[in-house]
Amino acid sequence: MNLELFEKARALGEAMAQTDEYKAVQAAQTQLDADEEAQALIGQYNGLQTTMQELMQAENPDRDAVAALASSMRQIQGQLTQMPAMQALNEAQTAFADVLNSVNQVLRFIITGQTGDADGCGGNCAGCKGCE
Repeated sequence: MNLELFEKARALGEAMAQTDEYKAVQAAQTQLDADEEAQALIGQYNGLQTTMQELMQAENPDRDAVAALASSMRQIQGQLTQMPAMQALNEAQTAFADVLNSVNQVLRFIITGQTGDADGCGGNCAGCKGCE
């Protein structure tokens, strides 16, 4: 990558880090990190995930054990998704992903001269959430 392009990419990254959407992700992550109940569940989930990976690496994994672990993981994941701190993080991440997608659409247009993507955007921005 040439130096000028690197500098412009860095400036874009710095500008994106100053958006309200990115700041909301950071704040939501901090809130989730401070939530002791959520952290305990995340720790349990990660432990089960490690056990699952180890179990799946066995030559003949015990199907009953795999099913039980998967069920436990789904239960914990369900509990996590109901927690306000996790919901706030997911919403903030979605909003920031929308910003990233908008930037990618602009870059795609500048590079290719084409609007839209595989979803069939016809260039009419009235109903598009990406450019607003």
